Amino acid sequence: MDQKIINITFHQGMGHMTVVLDEFFPTDATRLRKLLSIIDEDYEHRDELRAVVVQHCGQRAQALMDGRSDLANRAVNYHTKATELQPEIDKMARQVDTLQKYIKTYCKRGGGQGYRQQLKELKAQLKDIKEQQRHALTLYRDYQRRFVGAEKEAEKLKKNVEVAKHER
Repeated sequence: MDQKIINITFHQGMGHMTVVLDEFFPTDATRLRKLLSIIDEDYEHRDELRAVVVQHCGQRAQALMDGRSDLANRAVNYHTKATELQPEIDKMARQVDTLQKYIKTYCKRGGGQGYRQQLKELKAQLKDIKEQQRHALTLYRDYQRRFVGAEKEAEKLKKNVEVAKHER
């Protein structure tokens, strides 16, 4: 991953600071103002560094907003997959219940081994399909959380751009 890095010299060349922009942003306004005051001390590169900060925040905000459609599509796909598995789960659960009742009623005293084996296999299949549904729902919730988080992070980055542009 290509991380943008800025190097700042301050206190008349006596101090040096390296900032990894991908890790620093988004940040709160106080922390950003402190960074901007340090950038302002680097007289030779002040305008260039401010432009890099504004450009980086703006581009990341736009990339996050553009990527939200992909996150939304993935969330919908996994929710659809989980929903489509439900009728099959219901059907298998009814089959397990019916087979259990049959075995309990008609297969007393060790009889019905074939039915017991069939019940065991059916329960294993039901367990597997429920696990697939849980996995799909987990991925759905993860993509949904990332979708919401991307919007919040983009808003913070946009606020960082506003602060960086107007603080002088």
